[in-house]
Amino acid sequence: MSEMALAPSHRSASQERERSARRRFPLTVKLAAALVGLVVLVLLVNGAINMWLSYGEAKSAALGVQQEKAQAAAQRVGEFIGEIENQMGWTTRLEWSRVPLEQQRYDFTRLLRQVPALTEVSYLDGKGKEQLKVSRLEPDVIASGRDFSSDPRFTKAVTGKIWFGPVYFRRGSEPYMTVAISHAGHDSGVTVAEVNLKLIWDVITNIRVGQKGYAYVVDEKGRLVAHPDLSLVLRDTDFSHLPQVKQSLEKPSLAAPGSPPARSATPSPENAEIATAYEGGSVLTAQAEIPRLNWHVFVQLPLAEALAPVYASLIQTLALLGLGLLLALVAGSYLARRLVVPIRRLQEGAERLGGGDLTQRIDIHTADEIETLADRFNQMAGRVQESYETLEAKVETRTKDLNEALQQQTATAEVLKVISRSTFDLQTVLDTLVVSAAKLCEAEKAAIMQRDGPIYRWVAHYGFPNELAHYALTHPFAANASSTTGRVALEGKPVQIADVLADPNYTALEYQRLGKFRTILGVPLLREGAPIGVFVLTRDKVRPFNERQIDLLQTFADQAVIAIENVRLFEETQTRTKELAASIEDLRAAQNRLIQSEKLASLGQLTAGIAHEIKNPLNFVNNFAALSRELIEELKPLVLTAEPKEKEEIEELTRLLESNLEKVMQHGKRADSIVKNMLLHSRESSGEHRPVDLNALVEESVNLAYHGARAEKPGFNINLMKKLDPQLGDVDVYPQEFTRVLLNLISNGFYAAIKRKSQGEEDGFEPTLTASTHSLGDKVEIRIRDNGTGIPEEVKAKMFNPFFTTKPAGEGTGLGLSLSYDIVVKQHGGTIEVDTKPGEFTEFIIVLPRGNSATPT
Repeated sequence: MSEMALAPSHRSASQERERSARRRFPLTVKLAAALVGLVVLVLLVNGAINMWLSYGEAKSAALGVQQEKAQAAAQRVGEFIGEIENQMGWTTRLEWSRVPLEQQRYDFTRLLRQVPALTEVSYLDGKGKEQLKVSRLEPDVIASGRDFSSDPRFTKAVTGKIWFGPVYFRRGSEPYMTVAISHAGHDSGVTVAEVNLKLIWDVITNIRVGQKGYAYVVDEKGRLVAHPDLSLVLRDTDFSHLPQVKQSLEKPSLAAPGSPPARSATPSPENAEIATAYEGGSVLTAQAEIPRLNWHVFVQLPLAEALAPVYASLIQTLALLGLGLLLALVAGSYLARRLVVPIRRLQEGAERLGGGDLTQRIDIHTADEIETLADRFNQMAGRVQESYETLEAKVETRTKDLNEALQQQTATAEVLKVISRSTFDLQTVLDTLVVSAAKLCEAEKAAIMQRDGPIYRWVAHYGFPNELAHYALTHPFAANASSTTGRVALEGKPVQIADVLADPNYTALEYQRLGKFRTILGVPLLREGAPIGVFVLTRDKVRPFNERQIDLLQTFADQAVIAIENVRLFEETQTRTKELAASIEDLRAAQNRLIQSEKLASLGQLTAGIAHEIKNPLNFVNNFAALSRELIEELKPLVLTAEPKEKEEIEELTRLLESNLEKVMQHGKRADSIVKNMLLHSRESSGEHRPVDLNALVEESVNLAYHGARAEKPGFNINLMKKLDPQLGDVDVYPQEFTRVLLNLISNGFYAAIKRKSQGEEDGFEPTLTASTHSLGDKVEIRIRDNGTGIPEEVKAKMFNPFFTTKPAGEGTGLGLSLSYDIVVKQHGGTIEVDTKPGEFTEFIIVLPRGNSATPT
């Protein structure tokens, strides 16, 4: 047993060492990796900090430059607009509106010369009428009287003193803006000027930011006013969807109208950000507002160009990282080698010691902890060598014991497996037991004797010659001292004879001569303390069995007892089960007969009462009704002699009496029919119980029911289908009783099919009844199917109850299906089932045994 435990333990330890070796990494690699990781970590942290600082500085510097340029451009545009306002101011003085028209025209012409950006100047009087217009592009207009009183250039200028109009394009070439300034005084008029914004485009075009950066201007609605690409301006491009433009338009103005734009010395996070350019791609953008116009100047630079210093710093950091990695690899490899070489020598020595070389010693002189470890290892190897020399002998002895125990357990397991697989095959179990016992106990021969009354017979043997086996069949052992088997049977305990030839009481010498054995051992097979057999082992030479072998044989004897008992109990259980099954069948048959007898007895008593209490009065009713009809017939000639008036009354009364008597006779006959059916239901089976041709019986019943229905109702018609199995053959039935079942089911099918047709809900419906038979081997099946109205579930559950019917009063007694059920199930031992679907079909399925085993009741 210990050997079995040690072997898996040794294998699992070896496998664990192999898995551990696969997972290990050389110490050189670990030390180098640690040093390299430390250097890389320092360089990465330093590089990340430098990158972060460089990124912040580069972004701040770029934003500062762009913010300054945006503010400078916004200031210049503001100055441009302010200059135009100042130049127009001397035409808005109070006394200017009273100077002669020629002087006003001269002043406007001089204004156009002084301010090149102005292309047209006009004067509107206090009522908004145009009095003078001087233009570079069109002829001058004097006193046109054109009404601008509702135009924003007049209304908003009068209200706010100055008005800047929206940007527009003249002739699709250049952007323009209208500037209107109210004159001093009350109702003095307004000077209106058209300003060419090309100067703003020149300012924006001259702004350079890096290699690919540029500036642009949008108005208060986000539409492009100035851009280096003039075609975008001419197309009136809308930039309001860009996030940076949208954000700037949503913020309130930084300065009130009329004040100069504010200028910030440092960039503000609110005015500069990373955004998306109109052409796509990320850009670093800054913006400044032109408050008086509510315009915005944007200066943008591609993000890659703005962060170029950061990228250069990144390349520098990567170069330093590579150099540091190389130096760390060189230093780590050198230091690891200095540490690993002695450790490897320790490892090699340990592996040789583990391989069984106990003379291995390790020679290391490093003057450190590794040298101390080597000395301790050498001391341990010496002690292991001493222990191993004394352990080998112990292990050899223990291994032998374990092998014997393992063989015993294996044999026992095999025997138990045979017992479990062949629980009811006793001979196989006993044969396995004698073979296993002989091999494990080092015996040449083995046998099992089982008690048969007062003697013991051979039932299994191993190693004995066939001549002895035949001799043993005719010479069983008795319970006496002449043989080992007899002594074991007498004493009920193990008996061993070391040498049968030296034992004077052993007289079974013919067994010894044929078997050629000298030493014999017998142990009893005990059940409840009494021997039921004997297990015998023999050896050809004088060599007694030891105690361990005797105990082992007793174990095999116990297993033999278990096998014998299992078979005995199984046979007893089978016998008892068959007896119980037969008893249950007899009880069930008796119960069915008792129930049927009690039922028929009750119905017989009821019928007897009806015959006594109803039959005689019913006969009087029927007879006197018939007699009354005869008397009425005799009375008719006398009516002819009566007076006409009395004759008419007598005839009327006579007809009424005849009608009433007809109804009395009709219902009397129906009551008589019910009584007869009840008598029929309670009466025991009649007729002969014999084999008949069931196909012929079914066909005859179908024809009889069909012609009976036509005789009762001359207009009756239905399609008949017969599917009779030619292999059906004869079946043992009561022909008269079973014909009654078929007629009942077929008549019900006729009724249901005709009823469905009479409802008239389906065009082209044809009533159909199908009768079919099928051979089921030792059983037969009869099916009666109609395509009538079907049977609801609540009716199906009660349809076989006596006196239950769904037909109208006067058309059914409710005893037909109940009688049919009793005939099929009780008299013929069959089954009757119903398959139906309301509104489509009903099918009765009868299954009968070919040889009827039911007893008529």
